[in-house]
Amino acid sequence: MKKILLILISIHISAIHADMERVDMLFDKEERHYFVYIPKEHSNQTDKIVIGLHGYTGSATGFEMETTGGFNNSAEKYNFIAVYPQGSYFYEQKLERGKISSEYISSWNDLTGSKTKTPFGETCAEDAVVYPKYPNCIGTDAGRCAWTSCGDDMGFIKQIIDDVKKRFDLKKIYVVGMSNGGKMAHALACEFSKDISGVINVVGSPQNGLACEPKTPINYIIYAGAEDKVVPPFNVVSFDKYFYTPVSTLVNKWTTSFNCKKKEFLTNIEFDNIKEQIYSDCDDGVRIVSLLNTEQGHSWPGTEEYMGFCRTKYQTEIDLEPCSNTTNEWGNDFLLQRLFAQ
Repeated sequence: MKKILLILISIHISAIHADMERVDMLFDKEERHYFVYIPKEHSNQTDKIVIGLHGYTGSATGFEMETTGGFNNSAEKYNFIAVYPQGSYFYEQKLERGKISSEYISSWNDLTGSKTKTPFGETCAEDAVVYPKYPNCIGTDAGRCAWTSCGDDMGFIKQIIDDVKKRFDLKKIYVVGMSNGGKMAHALACEFSKDISGVINVVGSPQNGLACEPKTPINYIIYAGAEDKVVPPFNVVSFDKYFYTPVSTLVNKWTTSFNCKKKEFLTNIEFDNIKEQIYSDCDDGVRIVSLLNTEQGHSWPGTEEYMGFCRTKYQTEIDLEPCSNTTNEWGNDFLLQRLFAQ
């Protein structure tokens, strides 16, 4: 991981509403921020946090409100402090019909999406879709296939964890992420397995040939959609001709590395048809869970499509459409019950 260049000129915490706080900081010479939600009923009793990471071109408030259909409601129900970091973003300037337009781009550097070369070749095909290149990738070895930030997001999330731990008496730290945020959650599980209690990676398999493995065992849940063409769980090649690691490859490597001895197969049909593989009796008592929704694609469980390309009034500086009010009836419960049971 890159050496952290942390300059905290000031940290400003402002009340968003009665329960939400925004924390602004200067990290690695870049203005960054995140949100903190403290459950109303048990604000002095909770001892765990869940860090939620949005997907590519998403926003922190879009993740909470739209991608997950109200993750603050889950914080209330399961009594955890919710933390929503904002990924690095910039605006790509385009000339269309004689007019200049700006397109908002945001992402996380999970250390695979910012690369082109792998032991297997490149991370995309020769005729792959070309995505906007981050300014902070200039002068690096990112290459033509890179589509995420090249900044030190690993250090940024670790700094958030350290800051929140100073404010609250925490015993457990969890990370959940969607798509590019899921890839980031996967990378954090590898880098900080001793600090993080468990991770949920939703439709975010890393680039093929670059998937990491933790040095020590960690509870891990990976959720995939059988109809996903953006980050396919089986076929390596996505619709835009980027190469991703098959879910079975990740699960096999981690369960072997952690010496998991028991395997259980379940089918959940209460909502969608979801195939569940549970690997237990692993080193340090951790469990690896693989969830395959046979009816959905690139979406958070309980939602119908990949959402979160929006922002609320609390991120007015971001040029995105306002979020719509959505309610997740079952998906958050389905994931979090498995995460906290580990």
